[in-house]
Amino acid sequence: MNKLIYITLIGVSFLPYKFLNQRTGKIHILELEIDRWIPLLPIFAIPYLLFIPFIVITLVYFVLFSQFYKSITVAFTLCLLITYGFYIFYPTTVPRPAIISTDFFSQLVAFIYTVDQPYNCFPSLHTSLSVLALLFWIQMFPNMLLPLGVFVLSILFSTLFTKQHHVPDVLSGMVLAILCFWISKFLAKPAIAFP
Repeated sequence: MNKLIYITLIGVSFLPYKFLNQRTGKIHILELEIDRWIPLLPIFAIPYLLFIPFIVITLVYFVLFSQFYKSITVAFTLCLLITYGFYIFYPTTVPRPAIISTDFFSQLVAFIYTVDQPYNCFPSLHTSLSVLALLFWIQMFPNMLLPLGVFVLSILFSTLFTKQHHVPDVLSGMVLAILCFWISKFLAKPAIAFP
């Protein structure tokens, strides 16, 4: 029953995203020169969408079936709250290209554009939550570093190649994930043994 409270807390922490994902006030565009050279590669819609089951599986496993439940709850909740602060006080957007092609992967990108507004970009939650999940997985299963590392890297690249994020969004997401991971190490110390 205790762990259900933690999984509920994380679930509730995701709710504000939908309400914040809209244009409010002055919108910033954090595009770098390198972002202009990054092409739209629709096949990356696959890892972009696989982010959702990856995060769900990670949270269910670590909260309900491991001793890491307090730490991962602190890390994910803190990461979401900090990100929401940026979304409220420094809203950003990424201009999207027109989807003209009708192939399967292009239609997946069009679907992503339909269900997710082009706001809430900095920092990238796809990046921060994926990196957070990776850190917890490799802490418990170090031999998973290579396969999961490649998978998470594909998610990070997918945010750029689907034109959902700019490079600063991804870099800030990585920094935020590492920060929240180490903060959770100390705030949830009794629940988890870190090397």
